[in-house]
Order: sequence, then C-alpha cells, then structure tokens
Amino acid sequence: MAKSPVFPPLTGASLLQPLFRPRAIAFIGASDDKKKMAGRPLHFLKKHGFEGRAYPINPNRETVLGHKAFPDLHALPEAVDHAFILLPTDAVEGALRDCAAAGVRVATVFAGGFAEAGADGLARQARLVRIAREGGMRLVGPNCLGVINPHWKLALSASNVLEIERLIPGKFAVISQSGSLTGMLLSRGFERGLGFSKLVSVGNEADLDVGEVGLALVEDEETEAFILFLETFRDSNRVAAFARAAHAAGKPIIAYKLGRSAAGRTAAVSHTGALVGSDRAADAFFAAHGIIRVDFLETLLDMAPLVLGRKPPQASLRETNGGVAVLTTTGGGGAMVVDRLGAAGLKLVRPDAATVAAAQSKGISIQRESSMVDLTAAGIRHDIVVATLDAVFANPAVDAVVAVAGSTAQFYPHLSVDPIAEFANRDKPLVAYIVPPSEESRRMLIAKGLAAFRSPEAAADCICSLFEWRAPRAAIDATLPPSALAALAALPARANEVDAYGVVAALGIAVARHARVDGAAGTERHTFGYPAVVKVLSPDIAHKSDVGGVALGIGNASEASAAIGAVESAVRQKMPNARIDGYVIQSMESGVAEVLIGYRFDPQVGAIVVVGIGGLFAEIYADVAVRLAPVSIAEAHSMIVEVKGLRILEGYRGRPAGDVEALARAIAALSQLAASRIAELEINPLIVRRRGEGVVAVDALIRGD
Repeated sequence: MAKSPVFPPLTGASLLQPLFRPRAIAFIGASDDKKKMAGRPLHFLKKHGFEGRAYPINPNRETVLGHKAFPDLHALPEAVDHAFILLPTDAVEGALRDCAAAGVRVATVFAGGFAEAGADGLARQARLVRIAREGGMRLVGPNCLGVINPHWKLALSASNVLEIERLIPGKFAVISQSGSLTGMLLSRGFERGLGFSKLVSVGNEADLDVGEVGLALVEDEETEAFILFLETFRDSNRVAAFARAAHAAGKPIIAYKLGRSAAGRTAAVSHTGALVGSDRAADAFFAAHGIIRVDFLETLLDMAPLVLGRKPPQASLRETNGGVAVLTTTGGGGAMVVDRLGAAGLKLVRPDAATVAAAQSKGISIQRESSMVDLTAAGIRHDIVVATLDAVFANPAVDAVVAVAGSTAQFYPHLSVDPIAEFANRDKPLVAYIVPPSEESRRMLIAKGLAAFRSPEAAADCICSLFEWRAPRAAIDATLPPSALAALAALPARANEVDAYGVVAALGIAVARHARVDGAAGTERHTFGYPAVVKVLSPDIAHKSDVGGVALGIGNASEASAAIGAVESAVRQKMPNARIDGYVIQSMESGVAEVLIGYRFDPQVGAIVVVGIGGLFAEIYADVAVRLAPVSIAEAHSMIVEVKGLRILEGYRGRPAGDVEALARAIAALSQLAASRIAELEINPLIVRRRGEGVVAVDALIRGD
C-alpha cells in the first residue's frame, strides 16, 4: 500500500471545505439500488443537484445509479475531499486505511456497532480514530447519517427525509448527536419554509464532536445561529469553547438535551449526588456558557428565528425580575399562555394606563387588573392590534411580549398575521401563539423572523428560555490554599468524616469542636463540655442516622460511653461489614438555619458546586441552586437567593437574620476544589449562625479521585 500523504491537521475553518463544501466525493460500498441504505446517499446527492464530482466505489459493478463505478480509491481520476463509507461494520477499518492512503481529508462512517455496542465495539472505534489520526484525516461518526449543506447543494446523508422536494438554504446550523433528529428538523423546517446553513449528524463523536464542529462553523459566513440536539456531553470543555466563540461572534445557540428524567440519580451516595443529577448539572453548564436550553422539541426549531441578531444580557431577565405581557384576541388562548408563564414563576405585566388608553381610543375596553391585554374578538382589526401592541412595547415594565391570535388566523391569516408582523425585529422579543393551529399563519410569521407556536406550552417554553438566557459568565480560576493542598494530599484512600473535616478546615470553613475516640473507654479525650453528639466514624457509611449511627443530646461522660455502645450495636446489626474507624464526640451546634453545601465532579460537565436546604430532609425538599465551580462571592450570593428555603436567613417573621456573608464565603471556598482531583465533598449540615457570628460545619462526607 502506498504511504499516506502528510497533511496538517484539519481544525477550525480549515475543516469547512472538505466537510461541508467537498469538490469530489467517494461513496465506498455504494449500492445500485436507491432503496437500500448504501444507495440512498448517492441518489440524494444527484436529486438535490450537487455540482461537484461523485465517485461510487463498488468493485462488483460497472456503473452505480448511472455513474461509472470504480474498484477502489486508487483507481479514481482524482483525489477526493470526502469519503462516505457505506460498508458493514467489519469492513470499515480496511476502507478507512484505504482513505488514509489515498489522501482523503474527511471520512463519514455510516455503520454502527462501535462504542455503542460495548467493549469490543469501543476497541473497534479506537482503532478507527488511530487510523484517521495517523493519516491526517478527520472522522465523522461512526453510527451517523452524514452531513447536509443546502448552500452547496450537498445532501451527503442516508436520511430518507431527503426525498423532500428541495433543500432550503438558511442561517441556522444543526449539530445533532442523533441522525434521525437531524432528519426530523430538516423535515419540519421544510414544512415551515425555514432553511438551514448546515446540518450534521455526529453520531458517536469518535473524532469530530459537537464542540469542534461548532467551533469550525462559528467561522462560517452562512451560519448565524446554532441548533443543538444533545444526548450527552462527551467533551464539555470543547462545547464550552464553542459556546464562548459563538457568543463573541454574535451567533446564539439553542439546545435541546435529553436527561430531564431522575432515573440516572439512583446510584448516588451523597445528598449532593442525589439532588444534582446530570440534568441539573447540564442546566448549570448551559447557563454558564450562554446557551439557551429549551424543554420542548417544538421550541427548539420554532424559536430559532427569534434569536437571530440577539445578544443575551449580562444578567438574565429572570434575575432582574423582568416582565412579560400577553396580548390576545381570544380569552381562552391567552389564559392558557398566562397560566403556563405564571406556573413557571415569571412576572406577568398588567396593562398600564397608556395601553388602556390606546385600546379605548379604538373603542376597546380592557381591564387594568387583568394579567393579560384581552382585546376579545372585537379587537382583531389591524389598527386596534397595532395601536395596542405599540403601547405594550412602550411599557418599560415589559421585557417580552406574547401575541395570541384566535381562529381568524386559521381562515383569514392576513387579518391576524399582518399587524403582529409589523413588530418583528423589535428590541423586545415577540412570540406568537396561534389557536387553533394555522400552518399558513405560522409560515407567514416565521418568514417575518418571528417565533410562532402551535401550543401554549411551547410558547411559554420559548419565553422562559429567553428569560433564563444570559451572557457567558466570566471565567474564574480555581486556586487552593497550601493548607488545603496538603490536607488533600494526606487523604487516605478511604477517607472518613474526620479526614473530611481536615480538608474543610483547611479551606477556611469552621468545623465544630470534636474528638475522635476508639470506643467507650476513650471518652476522656472529649474536653470541650456538654451537650454533645456521638457519631460512628466509618468511610463506608454515608448517612449515619439511617443506621442508628448518631446519638444526640449527650449530657455527660457516662451518657457518652453508653451512647457509643448503643451506636456500635445498631451499626453492627444494620451494616455488619462496614469498617468502623472509631467514634466522634462533637459539640452540639445551633443557629438560624441548616444548609447543605457540596462540591462534586460531574462526569459530563465537570466541577459543580451545590447549595440547598440542609439536614435530614435535603433530598425531600430538593431545593437547591447549582453552578459550575469555582464561583465568586457574588455568584455564591445569587445561589443563596435562589434557594427558596434559605429566605429564612433574611430574618423571616421576626426571627434573627443569618450570617449570609459567611455562608457565601464558605460556598466560594468549597468551590475552589475545582482545582483538585477530588470527586466529592459535602457539608451537611453547615450551621448558619446569626449575622456576624459565622458558620460551622457539623458533618462532612468526602470521596477521593
């Protein structure tokens, strides 16, 4: 075999040409039957008018779908930019070696049976990556449907949706970990007259992943915004770099990610792990990097026109208590949107005096105390809607508007659409909801650059997502004090609570007075008085109270000795195989509130910090705030405000106010563990004392790397 040509690695903008604008394409394993998967890509390429050269590779045929067939890549009259490998799994490695030897720059692998198929498949996939890297070639997939570039008439995909009449060039790039979802978005876009700049199914992301493809497309002049469909994060650092580059270029990103289910939390050991499944961590990731996350698949595509040319504020509209106004010509339709927005906790802006006056000038009476501007069916006239909407947009309390159109939009679309369309491209976002659904009206609104929805849920989801959107937060470097580095270095392989206390104290967080004893006979080592708490000390027991491992309100040495005996007996009965390192006698502490603060390294998004209601009921209330770690003192304050149950720290109903400043400092200090390799450290509870009196940790759990 000839030696592979040597090429510089393809990254950034250099990827765009062979990936999305190839001049010559080889179809390795192409079938002459367009009904078969191996025949569809060449068929679709011809159907949509590709103007480059296409070379089917099939040693068993003279022609394939009207094109001259070639036995292998070396028989081609020219080198190809891009190869689509359509062979079965077992033949892919050999084909990829041939591509490397022939100087192919990008190869797309259709077949599955790689990392998604277990250990053997993972090994096969690793070999593909090695072949590609050694040959200076980039790999799309495996287990993917390919790439589409409507601007280049490139339909390099096996997706049956390409039977559609034509490709519509547009401004939105779709990057999807699911091939079928790529096709679904293309199909729905076609129905709405919405075009795309690029669409790519990245499959297993063995080489090219969401982040790297996104970084390349940030430099694509035809792409002005991104739509992501994600199942997981395989390289969150690269996705973060892509998001920041897209923000700097003024190209918004909308993402739909699977994982809202709590099923993934069942194996969690700590409260932090149980409270913060991968989905809450994903929310924190999206927020930190300026990515709009939507909950409804319908929203993912239909809100896309709304974000073009928009930039997120430094603080989200939800943080600044922004308001949304609903204007409707159908009371029921408007009420459904209002109900959804209210349930999401958004502030609904009532009609102000100027809005009431604008409607009255047109003979329409609206109620000041209403949570929406209801023009009723009498208010569908163009001049009425325009005058009232103009007043709504002028209201300084309004940050976004939802316009709800009734059945007139279904039968007389221009009557409903035209006045709403006059408010496209305003500084304040405008969302339309059509009830009952009218596809013609929606297409007309989308063509004007408006987001138009078929359901109140999707319309509300769009507004809620916009209200959460904010600019990427400033990067913060994690730095641990020398004392913390030393404490972490000294941790045993299986650390217990006292080991955790050493790290907590080294971070500058006060720890309750405590003494470690071997048994009942060692209580004389307790020198700080009573009342006290007795706890079992074991690296195997995360929740001591669940197994009788805690005794409270110990009043003297005799009671302490008896409590140690009772605790040991209970633990031995419920967890006979647990390693017991001794017992802890600890001072009892009280304060204004019990708080959980936790640090955790999430396998998908990296280091996170968590704040929530502490104590035994932390998981029941699940009232937490989550951020990527580390956080600043200011961001720690915002987390405290976000946890509803911590409003008690403000001095609720005459109770003393808590030391919020000390709590914020503790959160920020704990978050610095992002500079370490530790897996998890949780303080639960952290007692928050009265204002000015600080905080104190009374229980801690730690897991090493």
